Amino acid sequence: MNRKTAPRKKHTPPKNRSPLLKSVGFVIKTNQPEAQSLAQDLVGVLHARNIKVVFNHQDKALAKNLPGVSVVHKDKLPEHCDLIIVLGGDGTYLSAARLMKKKSIPILGVNMGTLGFLTEIRKEEVFDAVHAIFVKGELKISERALLGVRLERAGKVLLDSFVVNDAVISKGAIARIIGVKISVDGRFANTIRADGIIVSTPTGSTAYSLAAGGPIVMPTLNALQITPICPHGLNQRPVMLPDTAKVELTLNHMPGHVYLTLDGQEGVDLKEGDRITVSRAQGKVLKIVNSPHRDYFLLLREKLSFGGSPREA
Repeated sequence: MNRKTAPRKKHTPPKNRSPLLKSVGFVIKTNQPEAQSLAQDLVGVLHARNIKVVFNHQDKALAKNLPGVSVVHKDKLPEHCDLIIVLGGDGTYLSAARLMKKKSIPILGVNMGTLGFLTEIRKEEVFDAVHAIFVKGELKISERALLGVRLERAGKVLLDSFVVNDAVISKGAIARIIGVKISVDGRFANTIRADGIIVSTPTGSTAYSLAAGGPIVMPTLNALQITPICPHGLNQRPVMLPDTAKVELTLNHMPGHVYLTLDGQEGVDLKEGDRITVSRAQGKVLKIVNSPHRDYFLLLREKLSFGGSPREA
């Protein structure tokens, strides 16, 4: 007896193959029409994949013209989405990265400018990247260490934060050379007289530290570096330390205004005697969505002409 077999149902692939990524937040460079236009196109693509889209309050005017887009305060963005897309440059990316105070979620950076070490994805690659993540289920993430920064004055904690790139002590526009006493793990190391001093993560080695003469450091290295800015003595050189070290910087000479700046995003005036402690931030990491098309050395060749050519010889 021949049994009739039921016709096979045509398999329809799910619209979203990344079940853990159900919502996406946006951080868009302010006053850049190209970034806003790209955001609108991406919203349509994500909605077609049944992905919830969340804008932060700084872009609420744009969100009003996009049906189905919710708006939350920027500080709350990581609590309302599973991934953040940044459309801008490294400054815009840093503003998003510094939101990861309680919860760290992956950040996909789309470079809308020229340099962009943190924004690895080119704007012409972003739709392929979104397709790879939400259709193919491919998501390559690297975790970067952060540095915790604490400012104390007369025994009182005035600031307790973290940095992705660097903490910078620098003089004002018309101030003279400042003096900073450096201790490592409770032991005196050096006193630097300079225009300022930078303590940076490996991720931040290609930012201000590099411009000040510091080395390029692989971002996966467990280290931090101290780089003086225009030091008074030629024997004041950059120093690399393990990220298990606790660095204390005491401002012991300031003939004018001096500032502490975190990632170029947050700053505070300093007073003589202030103590800044820098060490690896415990329990915090930055999750960067990496480009599938380039590794770190290709980024160096593209962004800095490292080795003289953006491509392999």
